[in-house]
Amino acid sequence: MSPPQVSRPNIALSDLSVTEFLTLSRVGFLPHGLVVGSAIYDAGWTNLSGRTQEVVSLSTAMRSARNEAVKRMRDQARKLQAEGVVGVRLSVEHHRWRGGHQVAKIVAIGTAVAFDHAHSPDDLRGAPTLHLRDGRPFTSALSGQDFVTLLRAGYRPVSISVGCCVYELNGYGVWPYVQAGRNEEIAEYTQALSDAREVAMERMTQDLFAEHGLAGAHAAAGHPDAPVGVVGMKVSEDAHAGNRNIIEYTAIGTAVAHLQDGDPRRAKVPPAPAIVVPLDR
Repeated sequence: MSPPQVSRPNIALSDLSVTEFLTLSRVGFLPHGLVVGSAIYDAGWTNLSGRTQEVVSLSTAMRSARNEAVKRMRDQARKLQAEGVVGVRLSVEHHRWRGGHQVAKIVAIGTAVAFDHAHSPDDLRGAPTLHLRDGRPFTSALSGQDFVTLLRAGYRPVSISVGCCVYELNGYGVWPYVQAGRNEEIAEYTQALSDAREVAMERMTQDLFAEHGLAGAHAAAGHPDAPVGVVGMKVSEDAHAGNRNIIEYTAIGTAVAHLQDGDPRRAKVPPAPAIVVPLDR
């Protein structure tokens, strides 16, 4: 049975670099368009207590906003008949709108790509689709070069994985140390930042399995899209809406799974890691 032919826009926009475009095209992937998803959420100060603890309402809002932005970006890619999205970037902007109310704008942007059987190398023309089992495109924060390296190593991207935690810090917690006039650890703040990081990473895992209707790693055993790990993970810390006493931790990475058996994109000899030293820093 011959692979289905996918229609592609005559001029497909992308934010790929020249190197990324050429790397993808050498293994048969071509851009289908630039895809963007966004969500604007109420991010006003709610349930602030003046104590060092998580602001659950803000965590929930920011978590939902990111997930919704990624979902809308994926839906756009599906309309373009793409197999997935590479080079995904997530940005957050905070604005104070009429009446002094705080809102957060989350934007997810990437390049939709699909395998072009007609213009792929001869040895890859029978490669299976990288769509998820339910037909949705994959999403990935990996660059074009890392995406191809992943395929050659026998893995494929499944989805962007994001976790978030917004933590309030007691603004008066530092005063005893100021009055003591000594340089020493502020244990309350250290523990709070550690807890926020752990919660963000834990939620990233929870949302990843929940996306596929799975309760956790044990339930994922045998599922065709079961992630075997998360690569390219980054954890960032930012002041929420510029407020120094409210810290937002975000964990983001790309969940990966094994390629199907017999996929010709898997190299006979896995690519060896290369040490690259950037010269522009």
